[in-house]
Amino acid sequence: MRQPFRRASIYLHLLLITEAVIGLLILVVTAYYHTVLTGYLSEIECRLVYGYLFGIYVFGAQVMVTFLCSIAMWRRIWRRRCTPNIRLLLSVWAFYSCVIIASGFGCIWNLYRGVDVLENAADTSLTRGIDMYYSCPEWKLLWDGLQWHKECCGVHGYKDWMNAEWMPRRENNCTSMVLAPFACCKRSCDSCFNNFLPGEGQSIGGNSRQPFPALTVDSINANGCLPAFVGAVWNCFYILMALWVLALKFLIVLCCMTKFIVHRQNEGDGCDNVGLTDDDGHPLVVVKYPCNVRCVTIAEDDLVSDNVPDVNYCNCNEMDDEPCGY
Repeated sequence: MRQPFRRASIYLHLLLITEAVIGLLILVVTAYYHTVLTGYLSEIECRLVYGYLFGIYVFGAQVMVTFLCSIAMWRRIWRRRCTPNIRLLLSVWAFYSCVIIASGFGCIWNLYRGVDVLENAADTSLTRGIDMYYSCPEWKLLWDGLQWHKECCGVHGYKDWMNAEWMPRRENNCTSMVLAPFACCKRSCDSCFNNFLPGEGQSIGGNSRQPFPALTVDSINANGCLPAFVGAVWNCFYILMALWVLALKFLIVLCCMTKFIVHRQNEGDGCDNVGLTDDDGHPLVVVKYPCNVRCVTIAEDDLVSDNVPDVNYCNCNEMDDEPCGY
């Protein structure tokens, strides 16, 4: 196949590589936010997140593999003539690529529809984790790591800890005191950390230590962890949607460029044998032949006659790919 303009194959390969890179980015972004979201949840809810992200994993892998293989396909096509089989192959390739991009939109839309489901699941899971904070070491480690790294406290706020069944009740004269785990403390608050040093805690009745040191709202992260989870889900959705839009735009350019290349092959190589006539308006059929093959011209009257026609040989080697006869 002939290149319709200079460096057409290079531009086409760059578009294919760009599509493959977009597929790789979709995989990377999905894996990153998968790790972030599962850090908020228990094992059961993690499976729910995986169910919503599995289709996006498949979509990213299909985009990357399909367009990497398309590079090898186009390299072979450039070495061949434009035939009906080549046109059929390119049509199937373009249709399959469009199906992949369309399925990707369905996977991302499924994530959009599942935002509320994931939020409710995270709310239920984290609330259950507060009640099991001391009875289940796994939940204690999850909550401490989550609140320390995300700089949040509780599900909706620090008051979720104070409403827990196992939390000691405040006295009437201690309304300004906040009861919360150590991980809720702000990293920049020195007084908050001093309360947890051995021998530095406050006491009740002279000798008895409190399960939690006395804290204030200013010394802890008052915001809840659930809004951070929901924000991570929306960030994942927006980034994936932006990558999908890019993949769609580059696919449209690829399809238009493929159509243009095939159209120029039809015009330049006579792939369809359309529009070629002689001086009298009779249609001509262009025949490609090797240089070592001789051709003959046969008049129209000889085709209906039983006599052996007079054969006139033409020198095919000197005609430089021009049609030899009709």
